[in-house]
Amino acid sequence: MTRGQALQFVRPGRVELTDIEVPEPGSGQVVVRMLASSLCNHPEVRSYRGGQPAGYGSSYPMAPGEPGHEGVGQVVSAGAGVTTVAPGDLVVMTGHGGDPLHRSVVLRDADAVAVIRPGDRDPRPASCLEMFGCAYHCVRAGWREPGGFDGARVAVVGAGAIGLCAIQILRLWPVAGITALDLRSEKLDLAASLGATETVGIPSEADAESLAATLGTFDVVVECSGHIKGHHLANALVRRTLINVSLCPEAYLVHQGQWFTRGTTIYNPGVLTSDELRAVAALYNRGLIDPERMISRRIPPAPGAYLDAIRAIDRGRIVKALIEWNGK
Repeated sequence: MTRGQALQFVRPGRVELTDIEVPEPGSGQVVVRMLASSLCNHPEVRSYRGGQPAGYGSSYPMAPGEPGHEGVGQVVSAGAGVTTVAPGDLVVMTGHGGDPLHRSVVLRDADAVAVIRPGDRDPRPASCLEMFGCAYHCVRAGWREPGGFDGARVAVVGAGAIGLCAIQILRLWPVAGITALDLRSEKLDLAASLGATETVGIPSEADAESLAATLGTFDVVVECSGHIKGHHLANALVRRTLINVSLCPEAYLVHQGQWFTRGTTIYNPGVLTSDELRAVAALYNRGLIDPERMISRRIPPAPGAYLDAIRAIDRGRIVKALIEWNGK
């Protein structure tokens, strides 16, 4: 039995650092000492506020480590039959295949982790490869459309964390250009440095139809804002393929006439697979995606620091934060 600690929501707005025990790995399982777990912006804020519909991240006290589902750590022991990873390997993880990840040590299914090889890089920012995997999952669906992204004019609505992941994934395809749209200039600057070929600042009072009239339509629009206004803008801008990467928690009206005559295909978000996690891990290993430049804040596994980071996320002051467990 391995001992460790975990952050635990005991009620909305209240988190404690609690002791945990992790059993020895069974067949097909591994024990992983965490180096870092990333904060996934929407679930963290949802858990902080409470009052959400039934489902993951809505019942208190939450399971120790919930809602953590992005992490990186080092394998310390492996059960019988494990051949894909070995003690000493650095691995990234998602919300599937074992314990929630805001913990210092976790028990995971060996087939649900992906090996990373950071070389001289700090491995902790790789904790958010789960988010890259989500973007890869969504964008890859649109690539299967006739013509794929070859020569496509692409717009990414929302240059927050998931939008920046989508931009880094999209630049690996032969697109004609990537236009990033956001309210905040600092996020657009980061988007440009990570692969956007054009950036457009959106005035807070902007009308979607007016912006579409100015910018024209795009072959592919990737909606990453998670806001009603962002979805309205995406629907106004799209010509051929609309990919909804983000989750919009509120209902909104869609005017089908905007794209009814365009033959538009619409893809909704889904859950990445372990194969897709391994695919983005391979891109990271080759240096083709860069999670480190998206990290705005690093915090210790302390309730006060964790809650302060969530409040900063809610105010739009953080792109991505991570908790440094440091394998202890």
